[in-house]
Amino acid sequence: MIGKTISHYKILGKLGEGGMGLVYKAEDIKLKRTVALKFLPPDLTRDPVAKERFSQEAQAASSLDHNNICTIHEIDETDDRQTFIVMACYEGETLKEKIRSGPLGIEEALDITLQVARGLEKAHQQGIVHRDIKPANIFITKEGVVKIVDFGLSKLAGQSGLTKEGTVLGTVAYMSPEQTRGNEVDCRTDIWSLSVVFYEMLTGQLPFKGDYDQAIIYSIVNESPASLTSIKKQIPSELEKKVLKGLKKGTEERYQTMTEFCENMSQVTQQIVMRTSGIRPSGFILSQLIRTRWLRVAIPFIAIFLLLMIMFLQPTMRSFFSRWLGFGNVPREKHLAILPFHVIGGDDVSKAFCDGLVETITSTLTQLEQYKSSLWIVPASEVRGFGIISIKEARRAFGVNMVINGSMQNVDEMVHLTLNLIDAKTLRQIESQILIDNKSNIAILHDRAIAELTEMMDLELQPQIRQVLTAQSTVAPGSYEFYLQGRGYLQRYEKLENVDNAMLLFSKAIQLDSSFALAYAGMGEACWLKYDLTKDIYWTKQAESNCKTAIRLNDRLIPVRLTLGIIYKGIGRYEEAIGEFKRCLQVDPVNYNALRESGIVYEELDKLPEAEATYREAIRLKPGYWAGYNCLGHFYWRFGELLKAEEMFRQVMRLTPDNVRGYNNLMGIYFSLEQYELSRMMFEKSIAIEPNADAYSNMGTFEFFLGRYQSAVALFEEAAGIGHNDYRIWGNLADAYRYVPEYSERIVPTYQRAIQLAQEQLSVNPKDSHLLKSLALYHARLGENERAMIEITKAQNLSSQDITILRTLVIILELTGQRDRSFNALEKYIERGGSLGEIENDPDLMDLRNDHRYQQIVPIRVQKEEKEFQ
Repeated sequence: MIGKTISHYKILGKLGEGGMGLVYKAEDIKLKRTVALKFLPPDLTRDPVAKERFSQEAQAASSLDHNNICTIHEIDETDDRQTFIVMACYEGETLKEKIRSGPLGIEEALDITLQVARGLEKAHQQGIVHRDIKPANIFITKEGVVKIVDFGLSKLAGQSGLTKEGTVLGTVAYMSPEQTRGNEVDCRTDIWSLSVVFYEMLTGQLPFKGDYDQAIIYSIVNESPASLTSIKKQIPSELEKKVLKGLKKGTEERYQTMTEFCENMSQVTQQIVMRTSGIRPSGFILSQLIRTRWLRVAIPFIAIFLLLMIMFLQPTMRSFFSRWLGFGNVPREKHLAILPFHVIGGDDVSKAFCDGLVETITSTLTQLEQYKSSLWIVPASEVRGFGIISIKEARRAFGVNMVINGSMQNVDEMVHLTLNLIDAKTLRQIESQILIDNKSNIAILHDRAIAELTEMMDLELQPQIRQVLTAQSTVAPGSYEFYLQGRGYLQRYEKLENVDNAMLLFSKAIQLDSSFALAYAGMGEACWLKYDLTKDIYWTKQAESNCKTAIRLNDRLIPVRLTLGIIYKGIGRYEEAIGEFKRCLQVDPVNYNALRESGIVYEELDKLPEAEATYREAIRLKPGYWAGYNCLGHFYWRFGELLKAEEMFRQVMRLTPDNVRGYNNLMGIYFSLEQYELSRMMFEKSIAIEPNADAYSNMGTFEFFLGRYQSAVALFEEAAGIGHNDYRIWGNLADAYRYVPEYSERIVPTYQRAIQLAQEQLSVNPKDSHLLKSLALYHARLGENERAMIEITKAQNLSSQDITILRTLVIILELTGQRDRSFNALEKYIERGGSLGEIENDPDLMDLRNDHRYQQIVPIRVQKEEKEFQ
């Protein structure tokens, strides 16, 4: 098998073998990536009905986009009709291999369990149950990322009637009681199996044992597992209770959803992490005094007295006592991320409510940045966008030194809110508070939370500053609750139904209080997001109208000004956008987002010195924050300063190693610098973090320019499958179709699709120079010369210094038979620092390169580079 090519996969070596088939490492010749091929046993797919059901389930599993689920690329057959699955290939080991040497540490076992649980939670939300969770189906990469494999295979095995010798052997120990009886299974079966795996990781033993399968099944159905603490005394009792609940015989007694399982495990995670990391109070004086016998007796009474003091003294004194007792120290430079809070025993509405509360707390605390130069807070949108849920992830992705996490629980009409301030490096808890209030007082609870958090962070605020932070902008009962729920749904705006739910809740809040400015602001943002998802321009008008109403009610709401500015930017009203961003900066002179957005608009207005100065000011305010460097890198790239752009994007990578944007941008820079191996390396790193449309589209572009058109088609099709509404990807795909004869019939329809998508966006923002540039190119390649010249002229007039537009002009002039003008444009392009590699490799410019005048222009670039090098 090794060395053979099956379909477009070249077999490189054998990775493993099991009851579910052989696994080989292979190279995808089309996409130039390493994959894993799993060949299923013939007996497994002999039944056509079972095979079809498996195919449907595997296709559903392949649509799951989650970091903890192994990516399935496709299902195919060999010439002799043997089924194989094409999966992502990772470096690492299975959990089965990992636990052979004995039990894992408590923190590591918790981490692996929660990662598996989050992947299963995603699958369950899509109606997919794994049915065969066991250590062999849990893969751990070298970076510690858990991947669940083999969705659907257990069901296929059952439907095909395989014997135990074929598949079931070795799996029985992880089966739920309902599985052993042959009953219908649901998500609670996966909860059982994961609890068995967790038990095994913690103790090194299985909870249900036997010398043969029937003995194990008897144990599963009839016997109770041994206490974890009887096997390993270090396991905390609260963790043992959580594990054993997942192993209840009756499905109704277990956790009912994987979300509930995650929440319960997360409750004890922080305490376990602190305990197993050897974290202890750092108050040295107390630890020395305890050696005295009389203090050993008195210490409980002293502790009670001090706790009462902490509870009832003023916050500043309470903070002092907390530090003296050794709960932690607050750094002077405060770089903070606020993680999603856990909802204990709640439903979707409670989750949305809690998410909204975290969103507003983050937004409110961000306003403190203007008063405290040592403080910056990661925007909630980035925490959400990166999928950050743990302290370690936040530190790695954002470089923060502190994290706020917590939990919320509804008990009758009361809300219990727990707030924790954590040192991100040591995982040491600096301070923690529990707030309890009636649900009807949620606005007051929000303000109390803000007050407590500022005290925890040792931020001394003047009374007038505290007044700015209060959230009591409505007095109508229930209105603020609806507002928070709406904000929570907006955090998951990638689904249209969540945006619609948010709009309904904001509408309810407004009905209860027609003067509630924040509710109108939320409605404005929701309408803009709905436009972004549907491209229906009706929602742009609704977004603007609601934001203006919010400002009329309260003209000092910075987030609303910012949203309105973004809307104006999106519809091409650039001067009005700048006006809104300036108003933000009048109220909050160090507002990072207003500065960054201003820089983008200055670029569109062709005011380049202002744009560069604005980006640099944003970086000066937050030197440890990646987004400013990313914007400045794009700025340098557009205007030909590639080495400066490279340094900015490298800084993005240094600050946020798991951010695909840095790698994708460096792909483009290295290609422009003709450093092709580095470019490919960036592509591989990007899709290893997360398969994304930009990475595949960029790599397709590089393959295209290198003349590998079939490979380019495959990459662009992969990109179009992820980013199906991106006109640029469809335009790139049409370009590649032109050079692969078997796709000739697809060329015109694909260009027409790209033009349609581009024109839809152009109707919203007719001043988007990059969009106009792309439209011009598509028209030129369809032979619509007059239209092409109109669009490229508009793009030039809007952004005369952008060298990417100048390069496109070279191509369009050549395609439309204006070679003299094309050479004039090429000379300007090279003189301004444009990439010669992209000119050298563009197939549309082949005839131009064969013209004797081309050789007269090229030395201009060579001499310039030699001079710069010296």
